[in-house]
Amino acid sequence: MTQARVLLTDDDDMTLEMLEAALQDRYQVTLAHSGREAIDKARQAPFDLIVLDVDMPEMDGYETCTTLKAESQTANVPVLFLSARVNIDERLRGYRVGGTDYLTKPFDVAELSTKIDLAVEQHARNQQLNSQFEEAMNMAMATADMYGEVGVVLELQRQLGNCFNYTDIANTFFGALEKMGFAGCLRLHGRQGTASRSGQGECSALGNSILDHLEHSSGPTIQAVGDNTSFNYGNVLMLVRNLPMNPQPEHHSQEDIDRLARVRDNVALMAEGIVSRMRALDVETEKSHLEHSQKMVSMTREALVDISAQQHANRMQMGQVFQRMNSEVEQLFIHLGLSESQEEHLSNTLRRHIAEAMGVFDHSNQIEAHLNKLIARLKG
Repeated sequence: MTQARVLLTDDDDMTLEMLEAALQDRYQVTLAHSGREAIDKARQAPFDLIVLDVDMPEMDGYETCTTLKAESQTANVPVLFLSARVNIDERLRGYRVGGTDYLTKPFDVAELSTKIDLAVEQHARNQQLNSQFEEAMNMAMATADMYGEVGVVLELQRQLGNCFNYTDIANTFFGALEKMGFAGCLRLHGRQGTASRSGQGECSALGNSILDHLEHSSGPTIQAVGDNTSFNYGNVLMLVRNLPMNPQPEHHSQEDIDRLARVRDNVALMAEGIVSRMRALDVETEKSHLEHSQKMVSMTREALVDISAQQHANRMQMGQVFQRMNSEVEQLFIHLGLSESQEEHLSNTLRRHIAEAMGVFDHSNQIEAHLNKLIARLKG
């Protein structure tokens, strides 16, 4: 299996040497001592992942990532940030500039390797899906011109009726969101489990950490998260990038401000439509589980009836066997030439063992009675 190509960037030589020593056996490692050097090397050769230190002079990790994401040849390369900054604002900043994951210093090398592996694997999966997604989106965009913003919402509502799992719902939502010119991440939670998705496929580790923070935050259903807007409907959680809640006139024209307000309203409508569809899917899932449970109860009841009937038949058959055996032994007494006392002793011994054997079956009556109670309860 080909080793992943990883570009490690840090202005501290000791940190770079430590990282190189720890990772060179697992990956094809290239070193860069500054953000500018990392950009130059990324332009010269392809990489599967770029690790960026946040705190670097001249050009920090966020600026470096912004430049990489702005160039077509490096835009899709996953970026993992290393930083001593741990607050949610820093993670949001990393998410905003296009980071894939965020690891705080001091860090464990094993954790770093795990995050690199996950990011590289997710990027490979997303690339495979991306061509299919782009083809589907091209077909959708061919018909999108005839719709306005309301048309996009109505089309999403129509398509939701054909969605039977959370992945289908997410793909439909991101298709509609892209028609509006926006992107983001989405988390759905219901009877089918939990799904966290982005427009490119699985939600990145950094996107998941931000959704985790939003999921446990109190506040209004729709609220600002930096320059983004979150929509929290309980089992439906959305974060739409670059959709400010309160755009400033000095940065946006009045036309843009009006459009952003409409987009927020339309995304809220889409979220409510998704909530309704998930409720319907949850009801269908619950109904399916109930039907399965009823079927299992019916099968169990039938099995218990069969066991009870077989138990009773075995007892009756064994009683008949013992009666025949006792009659045949008494007939044999005539030909064995036994004394009267011997015959009496043998008969008593035989009757005692027959009584003990039948006593076992009498005890099984308790089991049969218990089975009958279970059958009656299952019928109820």
